[in-house]
Amino acid sequence: MPVGIHLLLRKSAAELRPLIAPVGRDHLPLTERLINEYVQSHPNKKDPDKGLVASWDHSLPDVVEALLARGLDAVEVLIEFSTPGMAGNADVILAGQNPTTKDLSYVVVELKQWHKAVVSPNNPIAVDAGYPSPKLHPVRQVQRYCEYLVQHLAPLRGQRDRITGVALLHNARHEVASLFDLPSSPHGRLYTMDQLGDFEAFLASRLESGAPGGRAADLLCQAEQYEAPSSNEAFSRVGSPHPVFALQKEQEIAFQEVQQKVLTRRAAGSRKKVVIIQGGPGSGKTAVAVELLRSLKQQGHQVVHASGSRSFTTNLRQAAIDAAPHGKKGVAAKQARKDYRYFQQFGELEENALEVLICDEAHRVRAKSDGRDVKRWVKERGLAQADELIRAAEVPVFLLDDWQSLRPDEVGTVDYLVERAEACDCDWEVIELPGMFRAEGSIAFREWVTKLLSLKATTVPVWAPDGRIDVRLAESPEEMEAFLRERIEKEGARARMTAGFCWEWKKPKKGELLLEVRIGGWHRAWNAKEGVRLEDVPESSQWATDPRGFGQIGCIYTAQNFEFDWAGVIIGPDLVWKDNGFTVDREKTHDGKLRRASVTDGQVNRLVRHAYHVLLTRARNGIVIYSEDEHTRHALRKLITGTVADSPLAKRVKKKLPPYVTKAERKVDEQLAIEFD
Repeated sequence: MPVGIHLLLRKSAAELRPLIAPVGRDHLPLTERLINEYVQSHPNKKDPDKGLVASWDHSLPDVVEALLARGLDAVEVLIEFSTPGMAGNADVILAGQNPTTKDLSYVVVELKQWHKAVVSPNNPIAVDAGYPSPKLHPVRQVQRYCEYLVQHLAPLRGQRDRITGVALLHNARHEVASLFDLPSSPHGRLYTMDQLGDFEAFLASRLESGAPGGRAADLLCQAEQYEAPSSNEAFSRVGSPHPVFALQKEQEIAFQEVQQKVLTRRAAGSRKKVVIIQGGPGSGKTAVAVELLRSLKQQGHQVVHASGSRSFTTNLRQAAIDAAPHGKKGVAAKQARKDYRYFQQFGELEENALEVLICDEAHRVRAKSDGRDVKRWVKERGLAQADELIRAAEVPVFLLDDWQSLRPDEVGTVDYLVERAEACDCDWEVIELPGMFRAEGSIAFREWVTKLLSLKATTVPVWAPDGRIDVRLAESPEEMEAFLRERIEKEGARARMTAGFCWEWKKPKKGELLLEVRIGGWHRAWNAKEGVRLEDVPESSQWATDPRGFGQIGCIYTAQNFEFDWAGVIIGPDLVWKDNGFTVDREKTHDGKLRRASVTDGQVNRLVRHAYHVLLTRARNGIVIYSEDEHTRHALRKLITGTVADSPLAKRVKKKLPPYVTKAERKVDEQLAIEFD
């Protein structure tokens, strides 16, 4: 099976028949088989949660019995199917042949054991089903699964009719009546306990009796995959009428929450509400930001994107220019400066001057707005920068990760933004994004990194390979560089090397970069400083996206906000292993912001760990780690078994995802781009 596609079990309906027969034990034979498969496929042999086991025991049999009742014995049943871009697993995918067209046919089935559920009065796709937080409407959930698979798997790309989706609530009847208010579609419809006959009939309309499903299942499980666009590529398509990302679960809830606030922002007597979207690296914050920008622009709303990163904002502006039609580049550049701004540019605006303000990477919000471009009267007024952002828009939205602030004056955390919302007399809502769409969808890797860096109070476990991201150690920087270069040359991968800020970083002399990152006889240059223009060297803001960037070492300020297929991380002498964990040595940092006497040891300790947290979570497919310190390398050898000396993974069967449009649709996009200019 290609890297990135996962499932627990694949059997025909006929083969599953004996496995759903009760045998007087705690679980069905099918459930026992799935528990074993789950334990074997998860790091540290983790057991599945009780809800998942209950679904296998009580929900899966209804699907198998429905197939058998209609003579669909040969249909293949794929259980717990996922790819890295899916937020969780599709409970069941049925693979077979369409009885009418004789073409491939797939049915995605989302199973819920809910006895009752009510749709939120404020959000049509948020459902109260008795859990602490709202759940995504199951019809929307299965719709998004279908949309994602159509975008990313070759057998379905451009073949939307080959797949459909259903949500089955086999324990519920009238108690979920409000869920039917959400319109059904070819990719999503709802069935309940009193509609099991209709559910069977629907399956029979999509899957042919007697036709083996093996070929359809093979094609799906071995499918060539299309990679999701990078952040730059995604933002360059915000002028398109077509979705760039198929938002899922909490992403969709966050998206709809903002949409509802835009629709109701001027209701009489309503208070402004600040929406705070919190998620770790790779949790899908960028996807939410892109889809909000794209959809709100399509609806004619005034929406502005802001960040605290020069590299990020510069790249987004350039992406907008690159996407503009020929002859409109100048106009696009002017508009991009209005659409993509910096946090310190909003203090001079009147209150509610904007409709929607999307504050991306809001962990980099500063205590106060400062700098040469901030007017004196704005500084003298003394408002918190967060207050300026909240005041500037009718609907302020913040997206952040509490563990990615990098400088002493960066104060953006969920708790701080809640405090400022209340100080501004606003309501607020925090939405968590727990998914993982980077590192091949490895939530285990993200959790392991936080424990490795002691961002969570726990012992550091040995990294247990989970079949998703490839984690390796290098014994030298030369070994790391050679391995990554091989990934570029043999696999067409996008790779970069980064390091902790442990070496000087001066402006170049005589038109060449200085080779300041020195480890033994291996000498490399940092990426160019901002504003430095040299032949064959990308500017600082373009280091992460220009192929020429591989020759230099990226620092935290140029790597944050970006991702690479393969990432090499050099852990410098500012972070060394002592007494069963990492210790920060502030004397070894060359970050000028952290060397100031006013910065406490506690701040340096926290921010250095944050920096490495960012660097270690930039990879999509694989990461190579090297530590300059011998004792630290020895400690890491005990935690990470993979090395660059191991044979590399087979070439990943993935392609870059091009815009999902026809030629005719592209003309429409170009016209829209002109109108937006």
